[in-house]
Amino acid sequence: MNALSSKVFNRFNATYITLEKAPSNGCSIVLVNEIGRYSSSTEVHVKTPWSCEAVILAHPNERVLVSFKDLYIPNCDHKIEMRDLLTGRSKAVCGKHAFVSWTSDSNQVAITFDRSDSRTSVLFEYEFLLRSRNESCSPLVVGLPADGLRLTSPLFPRPYPSNLDCQIILHTDFNQVISLNFSEFTLEPATETNKIDSCVNDYLQIRDIATERISRLCGSYHNFSWTSHSNEVVLTLRTNHLLDYIGYSLIAKSLFRLSNPDCVTITQTADNGYVLTSLNYPDEYPMDASCTVFFQEYPNRYIIFDFEDFDVEDSEDCTNDYLELTSSTSGPLCARLCGKKEPFSVTSDSNEVSITFKTNSKIQKSGFKAYCSIVNRPPRTLENTECSTMLREKSGRIQLPTNPDWPPIRGSDCLIVIHAEPDERIRLNFIDFVVSDLDSDRDFVELYDISLSGKTNKATYSGHLHPFSWTSFRNELVIYVRDENEISSVSFIADYEILPRSEDGCELLFTNPTGIISWPFDGESKAEHCTVIIRTDPDKRVLITFKTVRMDMADCSQHSMTIKDTTTKRQSQYCSTLWEFSWLSDSDEVEMEFTRQLTNFAQVQAMYGVIPRTRIAAFNQFLTAPEGIISSLEHNRDEIIGKNCTIFIQVEPENSVVVTLTDFLIGDEQAENTATITCTGQQFLEIKDLTTGRTNVYCGEFDLFTWTSDFNLVAITFHITTYPTYNVFRAVYRSLQQIEGCDNRLTAPTGIIESPQPYNPNTNCRNIVHSEPGNLVTLTFTNFEVQPCETDHVKLIDLGTLRTEVFCGSFDLFSWTSDTNEVSVYFVSGPKYMRNTGFKTEYRHVQRPLVNECYLRKHDTTELVTLPDFTIKDVQNAECIIYVYNTPDNRIQFTVEEFDEVFNCSDSGIELTDVATERTNTYCTISHSFSWTADTNEIKIRVFAKKDKLPRMIAKWKSVARIGEPVISLEDSGHIKLTSTFPTYQYLIHVEPNYRLIINYMHEHDAIQHCNIDSIKITDSTTLRFFQDCTFFDGIMSWVSDSNEVIIDAKQIAGHDTVLYYTRVLKAAPSECNKVITSDTNLETNSGLETANYPGMYPNELVCDMIMQTTSDNRIQVVFKKFWLEIPNHMGCHNDYLNVSDTSVGFHYDHSERICGRLEPISWTSEGNSLLLRLQTDKTIARTGYIATYTILKRPQPAPHCNKTYLGPNGVISSPNFAVGLPQYSNDLLCYYFIKGNVLERILVHFVIFDVELQTPCQPDYVQIEDVATRKTNIICGEHPNYIWESESNEVNITFITDGSRTFRGFNATYTMEHKQGISYCDETLTDTTGTFHSPDFPAKYPNDLNCVYTIIADPGHFIEVIFEFFELETSPHCTNDYVSLSNVGEGTSQRYCDKHNLLKWNSTTNSATVTLHSDHVITDNGFKATYKIHQVFQPETCSPIHLTTSSGMFQSPNYPSNYENNLECTYRITVNPSRVIRIEFIEFEIEEPQSGFCADYLQIPYATQNLKLCGNLEKNVYITDSNDVLLTLITDGSNTLKGFKAMYTSVTMSDTPVTVAPTPLPFCSVETSRLTGSYDIIHSLNFPAYYPNNVKCRTIIETKKNTRIIITIRFMDIENYKLCDWDYLQIFDDVSGRSTEKLCGSLDAPFVWESDGNLVTMIFKSDDILARTGYYGTYQSVEIVAPTPFKKPGSKPKPDKNSYIGFGR
Repeated sequence: MNALSSKVFNRFNATYITLEKAPSNGCSIVLVNEIGRYSSSTEVHVKTPWSCEAVILAHPNERVLVSFKDLYIPNCDHKIEMRDLLTGRSKAVCGKHAFVSWTSDSNQVAITFDRSDSRTSVLFEYEFLLRSRNESCSPLVVGLPADGLRLTSPLFPRPYPSNLDCQIILHTDFNQVISLNFSEFTLEPATETNKIDSCVNDYLQIRDIATERISRLCGSYHNFSWTSHSNEVVLTLRTNHLLDYIGYSLIAKSLFRLSNPDCVTITQTADNGYVLTSLNYPDEYPMDASCTVFFQEYPNRYIIFDFEDFDVEDSEDCTNDYLELTSSTSGPLCARLCGKKEPFSVTSDSNEVSITFKTNSKIQKSGFKAYCSIVNRPPRTLENTECSTMLREKSGRIQLPTNPDWPPIRGSDCLIVIHAEPDERIRLNFIDFVVSDLDSDRDFVELYDISLSGKTNKATYSGHLHPFSWTSFRNELVIYVRDENEISSVSFIADYEILPRSEDGCELLFTNPTGIISWPFDGESKAEHCTVIIRTDPDKRVLITFKTVRMDMADCSQHSMTIKDTTTKRQSQYCSTLWEFSWLSDSDEVEMEFTRQLTNFAQVQAMYGVIPRTRIAAFNQFLTAPEGIISSLEHNRDEIIGKNCTIFIQVEPENSVVVTLTDFLIGDEQAENTATITCTGQQFLEIKDLTTGRTNVYCGEFDLFTWTSDFNLVAITFHITTYPTYNVFRAVYRSLQQIEGCDNRLTAPTGIIESPQPYNPNTNCRNIVHSEPGNLVTLTFTNFEVQPCETDHVKLIDLGTLRTEVFCGSFDLFSWTSDTNEVSVYFVSGPKYMRNTGFKTEYRHVQRPLVNECYLRKHDTTELVTLPDFTIKDVQNAECIIYVYNTPDNRIQFTVEEFDEVFNCSDSGIELTDVATERTNTYCTISHSFSWTADTNEIKIRVFAKKDKLPRMIAKWKSVARIGEPVISLEDSGHIKLTSTFPTYQYLIHVEPNYRLIINYMHEHDAIQHCNIDSIKITDSTTLRFFQDCTFFDGIMSWVSDSNEVIIDAKQIAGHDTVLYYTRVLKAAPSECNKVITSDTNLETNSGLETANYPGMYPNELVCDMIMQTTSDNRIQVVFKKFWLEIPNHMGCHNDYLNVSDTSVGFHYDHSERICGRLEPISWTSEGNSLLLRLQTDKTIARTGYIATYTILKRPQPAPHCNKTYLGPNGVISSPNFAVGLPQYSNDLLCYYFIKGNVLERILVHFVIFDVELQTPCQPDYVQIEDVATRKTNIICGEHPNYIWESESNEVNITFITDGSRTFRGFNATYTMEHKQGISYCDETLTDTTGTFHSPDFPAKYPNDLNCVYTIIADPGHFIEVIFEFFELETSPHCTNDYVSLSNVGEGTSQRYCDKHNLLKWNSTTNSATVTLHSDHVITDNGFKATYKIHQVFQPETCSPIHLTTSSGMFQSPNYPSNYENNLECTYRITVNPSRVIRIEFIEFEIEEPQSGFCADYLQIPYATQNLKLCGNLEKNVYITDSNDVLLTLITDGSNTLKGFKAMYTSVTMSDTPVTVAPTPLPFCSVETSRLTGSYDIIHSLNFPAYYPNNVKCRTIIETKKNTRIIITIRFMDIENYKLCDWDYLQIFDDVSGRSTEKLCGSLDAPFVWESDGNLVTMIFKSDDILARTGYYGTYQSVEIVAPTPFKKPGSKPKPDKNSYIGFGR
């Protein structure tokens, strides 16, 4: 039936259906009340009641909820039926049910059942449910898919709308329940905490219809579940009109109901926890049992199960008896559990857990006992959303904040639980840890094992800590982060790994600062595997000293002790050792694992303690290699001032450590060498044996000394407290094998060493004599009989220089003096018994002069060889000592050829001493040469002067009856070929002291490096600077020494010969301006490349050498920004000059250049890897000198027709295909062409043919041409025949790049060098409206050889008036010698003046003029002084057309530098000589920025076939036209105006193809995130969370898919705040609609959300030049553009009720 009322706006539409007539009996009824109850047992029964019907009628806008409290239909042939009378949906069931419900679609329901069986029972309650007006979000879902149904709040994940009333009804079968698993839940927070009715704004209410269990939720929760107790659930979402949040997302699933558990016992404890045990525990559990316990808690809680005892039948994969724990949210919490296990725990990741226990009929055990505790989860906040989690992987990384770009955690709690299986444990390695320690009670990180009973392994940390470790003793570990401060204060990175627990349960933890470890442990003698953890604070290390380590049958695979630093993973394994030794950790935690077989004896006795970890990571080292190098020079002094910097050296237990200090200058200098060193200051070096505690402290200056430890672990501490001029030490160390039974350290100043008595076979004995640094050790052998030499000997080793000599046989008295302060005396006897007396030697410490005095040692073994003369002179109040040593069966003859005569032997003279016999003679009155022959094999010569200068002495010596070694005398230059016949070489090259060496070498290049067997190392003997090469560039390599002597160490493989060339170069006199710069990267610039006093005048009479050195595969590029030396004279650069030499090509040709005058900018690039620069000035004129930068560049490897350098005055350059006659170039090319001219040249490149793939911009294939000095760069592609490119300076880089696609003809070009006029030091450019200028040095006489150009430039439409107030120049016919020339730029002829003029005036005819002063090289005069003034020729009206016809000039926008006006159309026409084109350079350009690629205001300039429209900021851009006549047009609209522009133009040589530098768009903020195209990503300011840089204006583009819009959420902002955000700001533009945000700055109280109209957005970020802040951080996400969904006013609210529920079964 349809009916339409007479009123236009009142209508209805209805349908009708027919129903069977309802039964008329006592059990049938019509119910119309809003709530009610029906029971079949209370109705009036008729005699034969076969059918009953209850009809429920609600209002049209309501549903009917029917809740069956009791339902029993015994006969399934007559089921009860519930039917919606309007939609026809029905449900028929039978059987017994309780607490089930059924909800209708409409407002009318009929319930029909049969009463033929008297057992039938029907009891239900009903109510009317107001239907939501938001039909689109209020479905009724009947039946859930097997894999669940996803439900979300409207618009999720976007914020939900306001004023929602959504109602979702979920219905499943009567024998099932509904589980809601929430993966996201964020609604408006509650108004009050912990109040049931506090969720009054936005909330989600979940109602279990049959049980009336109701939960009302708001705020934010971590993942949680909500499982019903019946088959129907109503979800009601209501929101207000205020704040909107993202809402919720859940999966709804149907689960079968659980029966009550009958195999598990649960007891509640006094603290509201539970004890969970298997049935009959601790007796055997029943067989064939199966039950499930269901724990259900509030959404903000989780559950811990701590198993104290667990013993369940073991089986593979736990298929027989097992216990299984399952989370409603995530599934199984761990693998099935069976077998016998040590105590362990299982922690849930949410609020609902089911525990299933199943047994079979075979084996029964005692079962399990577990404590259960309900724990509150930290409240979920924006900061901790990502940091509270459960980790179950075997390894991983934990990082707070989880995103490294986010700020540190603040104002919230985080809970991280790491779960392992019961037989496993967890180790945490903290890589970085920063927690504010201002209030450690409020901000901290707490680590603990999960254990509800017994002692807990627990620790709390705060502060900025070293990397450290923390190992659990249980299978679950908690990281609890507490941060109550609003200031971001928590940040750490930690890696975790899962480890097995001890197989035997033998585990100990030591946390006291000291302790004793004795293994086997008490009560653990039957354990084969034991683990010990020693843990201290993160700022300490663990020191373990082992007194005993013994294991029978020491096979490390079966018997061993393994020590491991748990942070660095450094570990050592020991089986058995006879030596006491120590082991020091890198960090705070050490793990010791003991393994043995019970049948064998094992014993370990050790003590442990802790020592501080120093905080300076840059210097502190832990060295475990058997040898190594230590140097304080590797670190900046700022890193070590005022701190104890410690180096630990730990070698194998059977070894000692020998530390050799090769250079030492720390603290106060010693007045003289003494038996002991006293350090009164606070600068010193301490060396300590950590096993025995023996310690020595050193300060002063020493050149070489050693220190040998007693055992295997040494600490070297370097301490300085102030900024000294020089505090340094360098050292090498090595391990020294200890000698069993006889290994002694002797520190007394004198003593006796004897061979073991009696003289027995198979004996090894060592004595090490230690003296203080700067002293020597002299051994005087009074008896020596050790033989036969094949097996018996005495080995003497100087532990500093490693000079070693082996003695055997029989000798009379002889001596042996060390080079340094420590000597090893090592005696070895063979297997034969010999009747020898052995040896006896007396040792004594011998003082020697300090380092800064004269000292020399010679160990000569050459017979009758005269050594080179040496001269000692001009040393006052000092002494020189010379030791000359020979073998025991020889003596020394010393001859003095010249010696200054002195008359008072108490003041000056020469003293000669036989070291062994101590016979001494002193001489002073010497008129002739003389000799002195020693008694034994060693002589000491002392030349001294107490008052006067040290006498000059020339001497030589020789040995008597000794076999000597040849002495090689090297020439001043030469070459050496090192063939691969021998694998290693070492050469000493020595020249005179005033010279340095240039070494050039070539070695066969190999693509594969063999640095350990194929390398070359060159070391300067004086400075120790060295160069090591194993890359071997395919070409010439070079090295320049600092001094006159170098050592070359070479290693070669077969077939790889090395050719060395060397030559000497006279060194400059010592000076502070001499420098050596070494670098292998391009990061070092402005590193002292400037003359002294710059920009002031450099000193006169100066000679400075600068060596620039890099690795062999690099080259050096020097760019002189400013260069002004005295100008050349008729002899060239003869007075002041800079000579630059490429040393790597010196033996092929001279590649050097002498530079002077005024030249800027220029560059000088080496071909090889080293440069030698010499600056030399005379004593006359000085200038400002130069300032330069340098860059290290890779040397391109030689390639066919590619990677070439061009040095000639002209040449041909072509793409590789032209060189071999191919029509097209290849794909994937990268070719470099370097053209180098002299500094007074520029380079013209003419591309006769140019055909490269065209694309705008030039990206796939292109040629890039760069002027090295000016950085002028052009990128060219396409076809450009006869294209000409001209450099501005003397060096050009050309790079040719192709991709993998199309190819073309390439290019063929020629280049020529053109001479360019150098810049005179007196050149000036004058642009002010008035001014003065004068000749150099006025009023004094001007210099010779001048060519000064004064250029005066006025604006267009002006001319220049020049008045010479004083004018006196050399007189000459026709002014040919000295003169002043005046000319208009671009037109007319010049006028030349000389002689004297009282008042000279001159007017230009254009707006640009030049005044040139020229002088020859002879007579000069007082010069001139002049003034100039700019006059306007005409003043056109605003925007009147301007026509410029001079060869150069300037033009600008109206009102410049003030803002131009609106609605302008101004034209500028420039016309120059027809044979030239126009170069336009914009000095300043500031026109309104483009919007969406459109220029509202712009300057139009013709280029090629199009007109370019320029806007924005294009400062310093240059344009070169393609004709001599150009018309520029300025167009402005009616809105914003800016400063406009100012430009300079000049006429230049025509080229066939114009070149332009395209307008530079606003740069991108970041290369990585310049254009974001994903559907979701993170956005943040530069350097976030560090401060953004100053002077930045950049953009970020976000472009998503079509038909989407972009939601930008700024979650954090800290931008400098000032007025209208004019200084620093963020602004967002919609590039589709043109809409934008206001400028954003300051900070945010709540997230800022902005939604675009389209799919393209540009974010502009600007900062000024002063204050910088943290910036901003946020996200964006794209959403599809859909029509908005209408929402209606919500209806009435259901009643909130009930708390959370814990039950057994659902």
